Amino acid sequence: MTPARPSSRRPITALVRPLSVALVLATLLLSACAPPQRGRSRPDATPTPTPYVVAGTNHAAAAQAYAYPAASVHDWLVNGRSAADYPQQKIAFLTFDDGPSTDATPLVLDALRANNVPATFFVIGGPLGLGRSGPALMQREVSEGNAVCIHSFSHDYHYLYPQRHADAEHVLTDEGRALDAVRTALGPGYTPDCFRYPGGHMSWQGLTGADAGLASRGLAWIDWNAMTGDAEAKKKEPTTPAEAADNVRKDMALLKDPHVVVILMHDAPGKRISVEALPQIVADLRAAGFTFGVIG
Repeated sequence: MTPARPSSRRPITALVRPLSVALVLATLLLSACAPPQRGRSRPDATPTPTPYVVAGTNHAAAAQAYAYPAASVHDWLVNGRSAADYPQQKIAFLTFDDGPSTDATPLVLDALRANNVPATFFVIGGPLGLGRSGPALMQREVSEGNAVCIHSFSHDYHYLYPQRHADAEHVLTDEGRALDAVRTALGPGYTPDCFRYPGGHMSWQGLTGADAGLASRGLAWIDWNAMTGDAEAKKKEPTTPAEAADNVRKDMALLKDPHVVVILMHDAPGKRISVEALPQIVADLRAAGFTFGVIG
């Protein structure tokens, strides 16, 4: 049997391939020679979110070693030494409410870094906090080893607690809006387990429904057992850093050698006294044998 002769024609694919390569090279050359585009560039169809926090938490990886579940901190505050897992070691939680703000929050962050301690920021997600400052400060909070918890969206007492009685629907709606806003700043993985009522849980009536709703979302409410007094009425508000630090000492003395201290301070616009007192507060806590943690 005579073997078939090989065809003298080149296969079509052999002709197309060089043409394709030539077209690609020509396109690249034209792109390189084209003048730069002016104005706004076209956004990606599906931008990749920046992972500021460890997914499922309210903090970055750096804080994992000293982060404590909000449910535990809540139990320690409410039940004290009778709490099932009340710690043997002494733990202090520095907490700042009502930020972020462009004037106070950077000073707080600088002071925390200078004193090598972390804090938990209870933030306002709406116009009085994140809406006014933008996301950069909150992103800095977590990137420097701190934690971010929800303090409300509106911080509106009349909306949240009409006639000083909590409206559960309003509280939960407000929390949901704040969560959405903070996730926009920190990424979809942001998942807090802590919530602080504006004004504190101790200040209002009829919170049972709101408490249950928050619990169904995996949130434990957190109050405090010591404070600098930087949000007190003018007659009680400290006027010097030494006085603010002394207020914390007095509160701790009333607790009779606590192993858990949650200190209330503020980084709202114009609040400076607590950050000025922070070095002395930290020194006092270290002298008393405390380490520092974040909630979440």
